Amino acid sequence: MAPDTDPKIDRKRLGQVQTQDLTESRINEDFVHWLKTSGSNILLVLLLAVCAVLGYNYWQRKNVEKTSAAWNDLSQATLPEAFEQLAKDHADVPQAAMIALLQAGDLRLNQIRTGILTPAQGETPAVTLDDAGRKIAIDAADENYAKAAEIATKVAGSRENAALVVVPSLFGRAAVAESRGDFDAAKKFLEDAAAVAGDRWTRLSEVAKARVGQTSALASAIALPKQADLPVKMVDPAAQPAATDELLKAITEKQNQFTEQGDAPGGTQPSLPTPAPAPAPAPGNGG
Repeated sequence: MAPDTDPKIDRKRLGQVQTQDLTESRINEDFVHWLKTSGSNILLVLLLAVCAVLGYNYWQRKNVEKTSAAWNDLSQATLPEAFEQLAKDHADVPQAAMIALLQAGDLRLNQIRTGILTPAQGETPAVTLDDAGRKIAIDAADENYAKAAEIATKVAGSRENAALVVVPSLFGRAAVAESRGDFDAAKKFLEDAAAVAGDRWTRLSEVAKARVGQTSALASAIALPKQADLPVKMVDPAAQPAATDELLKAITEKQNQFTEQGDAPGGTQPSLPTPAPAPAPAPGNGG
């Protein structure tokens, strides 16, 4: 038979179990009360934090994809129209957009300088730039340079901080103004470029100042002499027949001289002296 249990021990154990049940019940009630009062707000904050982290990761991944697509399109573009469209499509990637606009402006300026809209490719001949196309290219180049400088200034916060983009843009606008024949505007753009470069980019400032002097020289008109002011060499018509007769007489005398000596072309050549015969060999001892 099993030994009898001590009633004191059973009561003590029963009291511990009851106390533990009351404690767990109180904890559950406190947790439920916390959830009802302030737990929902904290859970909402945690949920918002998790959503913010997920949203930031998604936004960052999308930015990487957009940036990669922009630089990939930039590496494949070749025509100015393609660069201009790229700047519009990837306006949210300002670094790629400003470089695309500078490239488009340079290509437009090259069209103006060469007079060729599209170069020859294989059997396809080159397309020349007419007056209407030249005006379109000039306006487009100026607009591209201006937009590139505007984007760079907005990103960097000031023109001085964006000097590496603003100064080349001003150089381009000065070249466009020169192609229009507006040398005063070109000079202002170059002076502005020198001011933006300042002491921070001394080499760019020196180049801008040197181009100011060149533009001033181009602005000075070169006076060409009129047709009436050109010197005319006076020739005496009466002297021409005499000179011709004297030349003809000299040629005739020279020809007669060659004929007498037999050296004239087609004449008889002088007879050459007959060579002397070689001496006969001496007879040998056995001869």
